[in-house]
Amino acid sequence: MDTQPAGAVETGAKTLSMEGPGVVLETRRDGLAFLIFDRPHDKVNLLSAPLVAVLEILVEQAAHDKNVRALVVVSAKPGSFIAGADINEIHALRSIQDAEAASLRGHRLFDAIEGLPFPVVAAINGTCLGGGTELVLACHFRVAAEDPRVEIGLPEVRLGIIPGWGGTQRLPRLVGIAPALDLILTGRTVDARRALTIGLADEIAPPEYLLDAAERLALDAAEGRRRPRRQRCGESPVARLNPVRLARVALSVPIARRGLRRRVNEAHYPAPYRALEAVVYGLRHGIEAGLRQEAELLGPLAAGRTSKNLVSIFLMQREARRDPGVGDPAVRPRDLRAAAVVGAGVMGGGIAQALARSGVPVRLKDIDPAALSRGLRAAHDLYGAEVKKGRISRREGEQKFALIQPTLEYTGMRRCDVVIEAVVESLAVKHQVLREVEAIVPEGFIFATNTSSLPIDAIAAPARRPENVVGLHFFNPVHKMPLVEVIRGSRTSPEVVATAVALAKRIGKTPIVVGDAPGFLVNRILMTYLGEALLMVEEGAMIDAIDRTMLDFGMPMGPLALLDQIGIDVANHVAGVLSEAFRDRAPRSTALQILKDKGWLGRKSGRGFY
Repeated sequence: MDTQPAGAVETGAKTLSMEGPGVVLETRRDGLAFLIFDRPHDKVNLLSAPLVAVLEILVEQAAHDKNVRALVVVSAKPGSFIAGADINEIHALRSIQDAEAASLRGHRLFDAIEGLPFPVVAAINGTCLGGGTELVLACHFRVAAEDPRVEIGLPEVRLGIIPGWGGTQRLPRLVGIAPALDLILTGRTVDARRALTIGLADEIAPPEYLLDAAERLALDAAEGRRRPRRQRCGESPVARLNPVRLARVALSVPIARRGLRRRVNEAHYPAPYRALEAVVYGLRHGIEAGLRQEAELLGPLAAGRTSKNLVSIFLMQREARRDPGVGDPAVRPRDLRAAAVVGAGVMGGGIAQALARSGVPVRLKDIDPAALSRGLRAAHDLYGAEVKKGRISRREGEQKFALIQPTLEYTGMRRCDVVIEAVVESLAVKHQVLREVEAIVPEGFIFATNTSSLPIDAIAAPARRPENVVGLHFFNPVHKMPLVEVIRGSRTSPEVVATAVALAKRIGKTPIVVGDAPGFLVNRILMTYLGEALLMVEEGAMIDAIDRTMLDFGMPMGPLALLDQIGIDVANHVAGVLSEAFRDRAPRSTALQILKDKGWLGRKSGRGFY
């Protein structure tokens, strides 16, 4: 299907075509109808209020068309099915009543789709999120393209709300309560193969045969040769009292609730708790009562401050992902075919894994065989964890891990377009690495330094081509932290900045371009917070009391536990840089130096504040 241009889905000879802004209903002579989403002037389809209004009309027309034998729901956007509701409309909801009304409207529409008197098949060709997933749940069958762009999920809790168009009710009934809670309470997505495994997809197909597979399934269902996994339009009281289902609910819900309490403070982040409440209520009282409860629980969340703040953050992150990093539109990033990472410690191993995870071949270099082995083991363990959680297959994990090639020398680096150094925070060591790399790699390569505090201009001082030196500051742990600072030195070229930004995006990070100033952006802010916690320790406050107070306040980790995570030596170095730069504005605690002198470097040494 991706061979079709955007805005074109070849469905065969048509006898009837009705359309509105963003969606078209076409009916073929053989009675197979197609609901084609193609929002004009956009790269993705969104279920905006105007589109929903048109969709309501088209669904009603299809329901009364005696010639329709089956319906296929499809997108004309390459690699994108439906990305969800319009986030700006969610942000604009100001009252509980408006939010409930929007939810109930979605319920009526998707109930109408589920209640159509003929089979409905969704052909999922790419991103399918939020309202898009709730739409395919209302369909009777789902076929997903075996394409890396396919991701299916309900990410609403990440915006401080719950699925409001039936997701909390239909997903558990389709895939079972445990897999459903894993998706609903975390906002995670699944690919096509995982969707097939858990029952979210009925079939998978190569992208070029997706439409054929959906048509065949629709016609088979119309002839009675295929039946849906879940019965349409409600459920009987007998189904609700099924002892197997009751046992699964009794087992899964306490586990899910305990997991939430470990991860999420309900006072600050109530959405997952309300989602769990909606799921359980519906399973106990029936889908119709569950849908009403879903709307009632959504209202206060969508109109509340937490959701407004999370949506604002989402919009800012989206803008950051769209920002090319430079003001001149004529500046284009370079092509990056291969990379190298020098330094196989905690950061270097994590960076190498992130590159390979995104399909970038990477040479991982260190002078210490033991460090190289540890870096490889850390990357292997991360892939193993993803395999265990079902996010990638074992074969995919092995293939991605094979993209990391270890070396004790600079062999194989001539083909690398970018070299990322992640060695110790020492200007002399970084200068040595820069000189060694420049002696091996052709002149056009980019030298990216993962420094957390050293000036880019100082690192670039001995470079033959300082315009190719840029800061690329990752945060620990690399596989979890979404932000990357791209640090522009005074001589860094715009092309190199744009390339660093593009690389960060390619590996799934959110880049921000910052100037070459002490602490850059994040550490300049963070160390003020951490420094105050250190001064409180010196004044006699208990370590666990400080961390517990900040956790209760809503921080994801206490400041002293965070220092252990960062590394006492790294934090001490950054604190020293800021103290020297800002003097009285950044008073320096002695606690870090004392711990460093003892060798208590935090998690990496097994002992720190904890």
